[in-house]
Amino acid sequence: MNLSQRNQVQSGGNMSSMTDLVFLLLIFFIILSTLVSNGVNVDLPQSKGTSSASSRMTISIKPDGTYYLNGTAIARADIEPALQVKFGDQSDPVLYLQVDKEVPTGQTVEVIGLAKSNEWKVMLGAQPTR
Repeated sequence: MNLSQRNQVQSGGNMSSMTDLVFLLLIFFIILSTLVSNGVNVDLPQSKGTSSASSRMTISIKPDGTYYLNGTAIARADIEPALQVKFGDQSDPVLYLQVDKEVPTGQTVEVIGLAKSNEWKVMLGAQPTR
């Protein structure tokens, strides 16, 4: 009787589980990279290098709560009627919004909501980082 051959321990490891793990990680990173590269689709404004004063209306909001339409002080209640008059004949109106960083978010959201309710596009102005 030869019993010693039956109880022999194998010293080599099984690599099939390691291969499965590597392929799962590869699939995970492939899917993740396609999601990151696609990102979120955003409708960015287009520019040809120049813009006329009639095609861009700028609303500025100062930290003390004053509103300016193209550099002229205006009351909050008068913004929508003034913009409706100025945007009346334009096919694709764009509102440029410059807001100081200390202005409460609620005031910014009100102006954006006003523009969206009238189907105007909104561009938010920002300073470039240094």
